[in-house]
Amino acid sequence: MNGQSVERLMDIILQMKINLAHINETLVQQTYEIREQLGLLFNEEKGTLERCLCAIDAKLQDCSTLIADYQRRHADLAAMREKLVQLDAEPAAMPPPLPSDTVENIIAWRLGEIKAGARP
Repeated sequence: MNGQSVERLMDIILQMKINLAHINETLVQQTYEIREQLGLLFNEEKGTLERCLCAIDAKLQDCSTLIADYQRRHADLAAMREKLVQLDAEPAAMPPPLPSDTVENIIAWRLGEIKAGARP
């Protein structure tokens, strides 16, 4: 190899090194941008999940309130029915009582009833 060929080969290698450095910089920049976009998307989805959980909590609180209301009304209706019976009336059948006193068990029972396709 002559001096000019070696010089040309060195120039090619130097240009390849410059190109590789540029490619590496581009890759680092794109990786950073993708990481930033994924971070933003992650935070958005996290916020959505947190809002869903808050909505579930609110619905469960509503369920708890409605369960207490059902239990109170059922007791009132049973007392009313007893008075009707004492007055020799034939009142209609009572709606079913709730099968448990705990909100957790009542919700689990209703979920089972809904899955089974049962209606009160």
